[in-house]
Amino acid sequence: MSYLSEEKRQAIFKERLVHLWNEGYLSDDEYGRVLEAHHSDINEQQSLQKQKEAMKVDRAEPVEEAKPEPAKPEKVKKVKSAEEIRERNITWSLILGVSLLLITGLIVATSQWNQMGAGMKVFSLAFVSLFFFGLSYVTGRFLKITQTAFAFLTLGSLLIPIAIVAIGYFELLGSYLSLFGEGRYLLGFLGAFLPLPLYVRIAFVHQSRLYVWISLLFLSLSVGFALGALPLATDVFYLLLMVFNAGLLVFHVRFKDSEKWQLFMKEFPLYAQMNLVLSTLLLLFFFESEVFYSFNLLLTAGIYMAMVFVYKTKEYQFVFSVMVVYAIYQLVEHSPLQSLDLTVYALVGLIYLGFAYAFRNHKFVEKVFRYTSGVVSFFAFVYISYESILLRGEEGSWVLLTAYVIITANYLLLANLTGYVVILYMTPVFFFITLWQLWELTETGPLFFFLFAGASLVLVYVGLWTENTWLKVIQESTFHLCLMVMAGAVVYALYEMIYGYSALMLLLVSIQCYLVKRKHSSHDIKITAVWGQPINLLLAGAIIYEPMSDRFPGYEESLSMPFHYAVIGVLLLIVHLGWKRVSEKELSTATFYVSQVSYSLGMVLLLNNTQVEGDVVRPLILLVGIAMLYSLVQFAKQTFLWLLVSLVTLAFYASLMDTLALDSFSAHFIYLVFAPVLLVGIGELGEKKWPGIRPYFYWLGHGLLPLLIAVYYLDQLGIGNVQPWVLVIPLAIYIFSSLNTKHEWVTRLMLYAGMTTFFVMILTSKDFYGWGVSIPSEFVYILTSLCFAVLWGAVPLEWSRRIEWYLIPFSMIGLMVIINQPGRWFSLDWLVVLGYAVLILFFLHRRGWTLARFIPLILTIGLWEKVSMDWERLTFLTIMVICIGVLVTAGRYFHKYLISPKYEVDAYSWTALVYIAYTNLTTMMDENVWIQITPLLLLSLWLFINAGKWSKPILQKIFHTAGAGCLYASYIVGLVDHRHMIPDLIEAELLVLPVLVVLFFLKKSTWKEYAPIMNHVQFAVLLLIAAYLVIDAIRSHTIWDAWIIGGLSLLSMIAGMQWRIKSYFFVGMGVLIFNVLYQTKPYWGNMPWWVYLLLAGIILIGIASYNEWQKQQTNASNPIERKLKGLWAALKKWN
Repeated sequence: MSYLSEEKRQAIFKERLVHLWNEGYLSDDEYGRVLEAHHSDINEQQSLQKQKEAMKVDRAEPVEEAKPEPAKPEKVKKVKSAEEIRERNITWSLILGVSLLLITGLIVATSQWNQMGAGMKVFSLAFVSLFFFGLSYVTGRFLKITQTAFAFLTLGSLLIPIAIVAIGYFELLGSYLSLFGEGRYLLGFLGAFLPLPLYVRIAFVHQSRLYVWISLLFLSLSVGFALGALPLATDVFYLLLMVFNAGLLVFHVRFKDSEKWQLFMKEFPLYAQMNLVLSTLLLLFFFESEVFYSFNLLLTAGIYMAMVFVYKTKEYQFVFSVMVVYAIYQLVEHSPLQSLDLTVYALVGLIYLGFAYAFRNHKFVEKVFRYTSGVVSFFAFVYISYESILLRGEEGSWVLLTAYVIITANYLLLANLTGYVVILYMTPVFFFITLWQLWELTETGPLFFFLFAGASLVLVYVGLWTENTWLKVIQESTFHLCLMVMAGAVVYALYEMIYGYSALMLLLVSIQCYLVKRKHSSHDIKITAVWGQPINLLLAGAIIYEPMSDRFPGYEESLSMPFHYAVIGVLLLIVHLGWKRVSEKELSTATFYVSQVSYSLGMVLLLNNTQVEGDVVRPLILLVGIAMLYSLVQFAKQTFLWLLVSLVTLAFYASLMDTLALDSFSAHFIYLVFAPVLLVGIGELGEKKWPGIRPYFYWLGHGLLPLLIAVYYLDQLGIGNVQPWVLVIPLAIYIFSSLNTKHEWVTRLMLYAGMTTFFVMILTSKDFYGWGVSIPSEFVYILTSLCFAVLWGAVPLEWSRRIEWYLIPFSMIGLMVIINQPGRWFSLDWLVVLGYAVLILFFLHRRGWTLARFIPLILTIGLWEKVSMDWERLTFLTIMVICIGVLVTAGRYFHKYLISPKYEVDAYSWTALVYIAYTNLTTMMDENVWIQITPLLLLSLWLFINAGKWSKPILQKIFHTAGAGCLYASYIVGLVDHRHMIPDLIEAELLVLPVLVVLFFLKKSTWKEYAPIMNHVQFAVLLLIAAYLVIDAIRSHTIWDAWIIGGLSLLSMIAGMQWRIKSYFFVGMGVLIFNVLYQTKPYWGNMPWWVYLLLAGIILIGIASYNEWQKQQTNASNPIERKLKGLWAALKKWN
């Protein structure tokens, strides 16, 4: 059994012990002695284990190096034995039964409570307590249920202090010893102290943690009420209370290894800590003398520090730190030290550094005190700033500066001692706060520039070049903080629109970027400085624009910002050449790219800037931009940059429209339609000299073509100024591209774009030239589809396969547009549309796209909706039946399965189902019932015909079942239509009983392989039918309904017994019992409700007693149980 856990072995031992006691091998006394010895052995083993662990901890404490904690064994969930579960159930049954009896008694008692006297009320509480003690004795002594006995013992013992409080409440011992009298604290002491020995004894006898905590709680209450009964001041009361907490600490140190008090010592550390925390909370809110209060706080802080070492609870060190700070605050604010409060508060952080030095042999304590010093210094800074600035109106600023200097020095010392990141960054933060306070005293220049200058100097000295040991620690943090201060100063100056200072500071930042690049050791920061140098030059140059536009108005009116950024880009390009000359390769590269960004930004600003002169300046900027971007391509050696060159080339081409003075929309459009020709030509011809240029010019030209075609179409929708022949140019480009490409997807794209352009040209030519005024515009789709069909037949097979991918969806869209056209249809128009649908189906059969056939087939329903408005209902129904028959026939001809294993779908048969649904929708409101049930009969016929077109038998069975269901639905519709001829008494039976017939045939023929499942289905259907018939009978509420329900239920029971069908038998029996109970309700429904409560309590107690009695009996077989098992085995053989 070595592989079992300790908990599992104990559970097995207890189970075996209970078994020996139940069988009579052990007497009650022997059972108690063995169980007590077992508990003592467990406690002794746990005590020895804890001593060993404590010795290991004491030996390992002087070692400074941290050792990895051993892996904790995984807790094994305790599994209760069957006997324990049985006892738990018995216990809860007894508790619930007794509770119900007590509630019944309480109902009677509450009605008589006001008539009872004070002594009688107290006597009642005492009687209830004795009653629970008696129950505890009976259940423990005779029933041997220890858990229940302990529960009742708990209830009885806890009522003792309640009875004492009741004595004081009713003033049975006089007004002095009452809840509101002068001796109320003495009464509380008696109520807490008198039951204390009993609770201690129960804790030892039953080894109960619950009573350990109850005893400790009543001990605290006894001490509290005893001190409250003495004539003490508030501060003295809390002083003695803290002495009591210190005494608990001493008691734990003295008796923690005593075997006698081991049960209490397990819970004592948590109790002592909770007691101290509660006492501390009370101490914080109630006091009289502030000086005495600060002394109490220091004493409490000392107790918390002692607990750190006694209970190994490191968390209380933080409480000690907080309470020391609070005590110092109370002492300073209410003593002569108040005149030096700012300096004292600034020095508090150094006090904690002294604590850290005093506990230098305890690494964790020392570390926490160092961090506490930093936190306290930070809050001291916040407090003295609030005190000096808001409350004292900045009076004594030099004292405030001194305090800031002390805090900065404290953080500098902490930074050298700890090296913690937050401390490293807080040190320069406090330095800049001190610098701000220095500016408040001197007011030298603007604040933002004063801070910028100070940050620049500190950045150079401390952040880059310092060799001082104390400052070396904060070099990195100072560097970053200086950058943040400088950035903040620049942002503030820009926000206040002080452009001169802004440009100057950005220029200085650019210089410092060069110094950082030369001096800093970090590669990432060097890279940032390299890019920051030209970027700051760009920003400085951009900021100059506002002063220049104010000084020279013509600069903004004719040149504006695009020209300004373009000039900055050219100047940065010159700087790039300078860096290149002095062999600064990194700076040269960064400056080149920034110059490109500047010039590109200038060109982008041309998009929405109308102030730039359009005849010369705008084309000139774009022309130079082409040269700039060409240099970018050559410098970066990246072919994707040709895209920028192509975009600027297009923009330059478009900008020449102002230079050429084109004045009409038609002229503008014809000029722009040649832009794709230019771009495609440059791409084709330039590829020979500059490899990689073709895709960007080529695709930009093709990307422009759809936009031009869209603009043309919008123009045709309006005035129509542009001739349709213009589309010949895009069409020619598409034909050229489709014939001269090597990629299949490009060929298809160009082919389909050309076909779309051809459709747009045909569509617009009809209205522009006045062709076919009497022909609706929608029929252009048919004409275009026919043209494409002719083209399909004239080209080779490879091209015809490509054309099919466009022709089929285009024709489907055309069919949908034609069917949805408004207005009245001519007599033969629907034949043309049907021919169009047949043409689409022809191409779909060529491709083998079975799913796509749904689209033209379902769209024909819309056709019938349009043309059948004037038809008679019988004519429409005849046409629908013919269509459904044609579709079903076509489905059986073209497809073997509705959905084949290769996922080929019979669109014709499924569309026939949609036709049936559409027919039902249009005929459901007809007055003729035979017309109403026609769709249901068609659906049933469809299901039976197509049931064999499934490869899986289960689906065939489902279709047959659904077909039968449709026939039953047809029966229901006909029955409802003739309900006036049916007596109300049997209407419900005629509605639902045929379901059993249908279910019987389905079970015997269709689903005979699934007999078990059908039995469950039959049971569920019987339940529903029985519920429906019972509800109908209850609503009718006649004696004939009762006779019918009774007869049907009796017939169901007889049928169930005859054919051994459990569902018929049990449902019939249940309905019969319900019928009897419902008819006899006037006799048993008038009993008082409390009778049920009383019966429930008696039954629960009886069940618990019976189970306990049965547990004490032998394991001899029970004849009643044997008969019940035989009956159940016979029932299992039924269907």
